[in-house]
Amino acid sequence: MHTYKTLILFSVSLLLVRVMGKRTIAQLSPFDLIVIIIMGSAIAIPLEDDKIKLSYGIAPVIILSILNYILAILITKSRKIEDFFQGKSTVLVKNGEVMMKNLKKERITIADLLVLLREKDVTNINDIEEATIEPNGKLSILKKRQMQSVTPKDLGLWTTEGIFPTLVIDQGNVAVDNLDKVGVTIDQMLKELNKKGIEDLAEIKSAWADEEGNVLVDKFQ
Repeated sequence: MHTYKTLILFSVSLLLVRVMGKRTIAQLSPFDLIVIIIMGSAIAIPLEDDKIKLSYGIAPVIILSILNYILAILITKSRKIEDFFQGKSTVLVKNGEVMMKNLKKERITIADLLVLLREKDVTNINDIEEATIEPNGKLSILKKRQMQSVTPKDLGLWTTEGIFPTLVIDQGNVAVDNLDKVGVTIDQMLKELNKKGIEDLAEIKSAWADEEGNVLVDKFQ
């Protein structure tokens, strides 16, 4: 009986997580994290006591999955709803200067910041034009122009292979694999976005890039 319940609950949970979409798997927002914690607790209830009906574990999981799915749709349609549930990006370093007020706001210590920078292969804060903590806890870095990596395009070796414009930003999230396909670095893309007056990836609904470094942006209204 216990094995039977386990298999059913596992199957239902796997199906619902797939339905909720890759966004939930790729990056956990506060709402997503709460949903997963509650789902885990709900699933455990009928497994701990054979007298408890299986439906007592399945029903909460289905309800939470539906709420998560509805929220995901609303987020794509409203910037205010997205900011409320997902949070906003916060600038931690600006032109080599640490924004202490923002660090305190995000409850990040200098030691934490240095760890995040080292994970991005940055050892000198003065090399940074802007470092931003995203709602999913990841750090996005834009180096100063003179510290950016030299690309084939800078050396006049930029090649054209006839690749169609590729989606590189979707709902404010960078599609790193697609950037690799068109041979565009994150620094290049951020540089192009800055030229268009865009400083926050969260402003972007979708962005497309080609192998020549051209970026076409569709911003949230």
